[in-house]
Amino acid sequence: MNFGTTLQGEDMEIFSLLSSELEVRITNYGARVLSMVYRGVDLLYGPKTPEELVADTCYCGAICGRVANRIAGGAFELGGKEYKLAVNNGPNHLHGGLRGFSDKVWTVEKADSAELVLSLVSADGEEGYPGTVTLKAVYRLEGNTLSLHMEAETDALTLLNLTNHAYWNLTGQGTVDAHLLQVNATAYTPMVANIPTGAIMPVDGTLYDLRTPASLGERNAPTAIAGGYDDNYVLPSTPGVKTAAELTAGGITLRVLTDAPGLQVYTGDYLPLKRGGVALEAQNFPDSPHRPHFPSIQLAPGERYCRTIAWQVV
Repeated sequence: MNFGTTLQGEDMEIFSLLSSELEVRITNYGARVLSMVYRGVDLLYGPKTPEELVADTCYCGAICGRVANRIAGGAFELGGKEYKLAVNNGPNHLHGGLRGFSDKVWTVEKADSAELVLSLVSADGEEGYPGTVTLKAVYRLEGNTLSLHMEAETDALTLLNLTNHAYWNLTGQGTVDAHLLQVNATAYTPMVANIPTGAIMPVDGTLYDLRTPASLGERNAPTAIAGGYDDNYVLPSTPGVKTAAELTAGGITLRVLTDAPGLQVYTGDYLPLKRGGVALEAQNFPDSPHRPHFPSIQLAPGERYCRTIAWQVV
């Protein structure tokens, strides 16, 4: 179904996935999840109309790339060559640059009530990144679970780190201060001005310890610029998809499952409605190109990038 046009005049479409438990609406603009309705409550904060969508600057519900999160200084070295990227977050590069995957119209490969398959080609040199990258994103709805599986290939050595940037508000209104969050991580990467120091530290004895549910309104991270969380958690290194976090409010629990090595917790302190939603971004660590001991985000020809994220509502 037509869903208006982008600022560049491209047509957007919107699709519905339906199960006995959930109704999900997704647009091919940025491969964004716009709503997830459970028991009459829309669990997602963010734009609902075409006009709100194209005006959004907070990546609501979008797939972010080529590299989600921040690259310090907007530059990196790869294969003996230095690459310069757009600086769009203070001195840093964020979520793919000035027009990353979140602001592209993806091609619809398949659409029915249970599955939406989208594809995108990112040209060599786009936003400063090397190599032509071909991507596929598969959203699938089964019962109480929406899953996203992303795959990609490249024709030249490049960087790739994808995530979905949904903001969750399980009450459908107000702020997330009363939400309880549990993150299954024993370590985190300390930040200075939103860039990791390179250390990997235990959460024990810190305000970053979310191994037991804690109220987001009471557990602000002490070094956060805006007063809340915007921090990367180190998830267990066991292979396969595992539960990374649980968010609870209003009698509803959302489980985030993933095979990603990290989870960025961002309490939405810069949203139009401060703390209107919390982002639980399954991804690789921020600033990985400058931290060789972090899990690599390099993708070479002949390799296949794969990432799975799932959201389960109970």
